[in-house]
Amino acid sequence: MSHLRAYKIEVCVVSYHQALAAADYGADRLELCSRLETEGMTPDVDLAEKILDKVNIPVRIMIRETEMGFESSERILDEMKSAIGRFEALPIDGFVIGLLKNNRIDRDAIKQLVEVCSPWPVTIHKAIDQSQNVMEDILWLNEFSTVDTILTSGGKTTAVEGVAEILKMKSVFKGDVMGAGKITNDQLPLLHQQLQLKWYHGRNIL
Repeated sequence: MSHLRAYKIEVCVVSYHQALAAADYGADRLELCSRLETEGMTPDVDLAEKILDKVNIPVRIMIRETEMGFESSERILDEMKSAIGRFEALPIDGFVIGLLKNNRIDRDAIKQLVEVCSPWPVTIHKAIDQSQNVMEDILWLNEFSTVDTILTSGGKTTAVEGVAEILKMKSVFKGDVMGAGKITNDQLPLLHQQLQLKWYHGRNIL
């Protein structure tokens, strides 16, 4: 049972049935997105409403309007702001965002999006793993009170491979570093011994 674990689990879902199954199996939170083949995009508002009406655990909404990469533009930024607005009337737990510019966190764009997301909390997703200076970008993210989570595999394909970097990020970030990267349920006990994180994330983590 989830209340017996020393850590919490967020499950990435793209459908109503996945959401209900994850909640039934003990997920502590859902990340709802669409099109996982693109690394996740903004989901349908009607689907979110249907899921939120049925599950009793928090749900965070992925906001991403690019099929490839994490680079922004004025048009992309406007689309993301509009997407955030479409979910504001729903009882969501927060938003999941991440944008890059010149191989660093796109500070201007992220600042604008965090302001639009306010007062909801924000997860910065794995785009941050592609930054050429992760620690400096984390120190900048620390300035925002609503940015409470960073999702990361430590820049590696899997969380198991990224343990050392995840620990460095944990030592710098003021909020929760959430381990991710092909984590399976049988890996979690040993991974948690190494990382001692509050949150772990995955598609097949339960």
